[in-house]
Amino acid sequence: MHKIGDNIVYGASGVMTVVDVREEQIGDESRKYYVLQSHGGHKDSLTFVPVDNEKLVSAMRPLLTKEKILAIIKDYPEVPAAEWINDNRARAERFKSVIEGGDHKAIIGVIKAIQKNSLRRGEEGKKNYLSDDAAMRKAEHTLYSEFSIVLGVPEEEVAEMVAKAAE
Repeated sequence: MHKIGDNIVYGASGVMTVVDVREEQIGDESRKYYVLQSHGGHKDSLTFVPVDNEKLVSAMRPLLTKEKILAIIKDYPEVPAAEWINDNRARAERFKSVIEGGDHKAIIGVIKAIQKNSLRRGEEGKKNYLSDDAAMRKAEHTLYSEFSIVLGVPEEEVAEMVAKAAE
């Protein structure tokens, strides 16, 4: 059971803080909820997760350890790029699914696939698709926000660490 003050990762929502655990009456039903606030987010923006909903609670996980994060960064060069899907809609759905799944190596694969395609399109004098840019931002934020909090450095510094490891 999570406690008030715990920092957790909640699916693709990223790092959140458990700010309360309380009963809420919705209609005729009263349920106990974890009340989550985006880490560093607006205080009025809360997420309510029913304590008795195993699927939603299973999307809440503790932050990785510093050692695990440093190992992920070290292994960054060995992670292969995700398979590129030519159909824009199918690719956007697949990348969204990977990012929401929370598998760090799979998310790195998405980032690498988008970077690789961006370079190719740049050589052709074309820009990236907006959906790919959005997926890239979401994937990077999903990784870097957690890494940033655990390592105690700004997200920009995490991005530099990852770029250096990728060289």
